[in-house]
Amino acid sequence: MDKLMRTLFCHLMENQLALYYARTALAERERARDEVGRRLWEQLEGEQRALLEELQRAYDYAQMAELEAMYLAAFDQCAALHRPHTA
Repeated sequence: MDKLMRTLFCHLMENQLALYYARTALAERERARDEVGRRLWEQLEGEQRALLEELQRAYDYAQMAELEAMYLAAFDQCAALHRPHTA
């Protein structure tokens, strides 16, 4: 993303995204995920816990990349809707 797109993306992430969480049941899904994660964490030791943390970071990076891709797709779609579509 260029600087302008990054600025807009960060603004949405920091100021608007949370307004939509309830529509997707995010809190409930996070609680369920965290409960499973806690149960798994309690069963692991040493190196396994480190590997689980590494896996979680990888999931976090992938989720952020998906959010960025969705933002870019939505932005492009909005731009397309504003272009004339007559032959």
